[in-house]
Amino acid sequence: MKHLLVTNDFPPKIGGIQNLLYEWWRRLPPESFAVLTSPYAGSQDFDRAQNFLIRRTRESVLLPHPLMVRRINKMAQEFGAELVVLDPALPLGLVGPRLNLPYAVVLHGAEVTVPGRLPVTKQILSRVLNKAEFVIASGGYPADEANRVAGQIKNLTVITPGVDIKRFKQLTASEKSQARQIFSISDDAELVVGVSRLVPRKGFDVLIRAVAHLASEHPKLRLVIGGDGRDRKRLERIARELRAPVTFLGRVSDDNLASLYGCADVNAMLCRSRWGGLEQEGFGIVFAEAAACGVPQIAGRSGGASDAVAHGQTGFIVENPNRVDDVVRTLRQLLGDKSLRHQMGQASRFRAENLFDYDKLAVSLGRILRV
Repeated sequence: MKHLLVTNDFPPKIGGIQNLLYEWWRRLPPESFAVLTSPYAGSQDFDRAQNFLIRRTRESVLLPHPLMVRRINKMAQEFGAELVVLDPALPLGLVGPRLNLPYAVVLHGAEVTVPGRLPVTKQILSRVLNKAEFVIASGGYPADEANRVAGQIKNLTVITPGVDIKRFKQLTASEKSQARQIFSISDDAELVVGVSRLVPRKGFDVLIRAVAHLASEHPKLRLVIGGDGRDRKRLERIARELRAPVTFLGRVSDDNLASLYGCADVNAMLCRSRWGGLEQEGFGIVFAEAAACGVPQIAGRSGGASDAVAHGQTGFIVENPNRVDDVVRTLRQLLGDKSLRHQMGQASRFRAENLFDYDKLAVSLGRILRV
């Protein structure tokens, strides 16, 4: 069955949702779908390199107005689609009930959590979800939020974000040494790596404070943070004031990202919930990527992080990620026990291969979409 994916979030635009949708859909039969999305710098070269049809609108953002309904109906008819997949549920999902074809929606987290706590938007979102042919939730957290908003949705399927397990893999000792050279890290460093957009919700301020606390106890401890964002200057100031052994890499290239994960002893991101739970971690793809590299993870209790990290098996979830002492204890436990790190690293890789392999997840997606 042919379908049309309609979304504002598609490469070459950078982001977790953009990457997720691309990795899911590029593994489907290319003749089974087409994509309608918004323009972005470099999109012409990107689109030409794909083996499936991508059409981009003139307006910078796809919004749920009558013209968009007509545009979607027209492209779906021209392509021969029998289904329209809308991402996200709000605001784009609002066009769903007005389309000529059945529609499905994809859920990620915030676009459900925030509207779901406001009476008017909750009612609108509930209507969009219940009228959909089916709903795809990218993790247990958005699935739970959707059911809270709309009751028990009958045709709801969870397909988690994933990882390319051929690209993200465990490194041998020599490969690990070579990877550390890329980032000017010594072989004997006790290396904690965090990769993320630098915003307050990711909790790097707490991680920096915890590392600073442990520095005298672990003189070879290093924290390397990959990523950029509006919180970077504040984090750099905290690191300077505490004289913490922290290096900020900025954005890490795709070519070097797997090497950064793979050369770490521990991966950490103390994600936390903010604004009374309105802002939470949707899933935490960075944890799945670290897991595929055989590196144990430390996460904060927030949203879908517990889907990504199996507490006590592949790493630890800190119940209160705002408490520096709790993070210190967790880091100390992992840094001080090489055997535990190895055990959790092996369990992480096994879990990534079985639960987060994009090739397997795409099979599940294809089954739902009947392609």
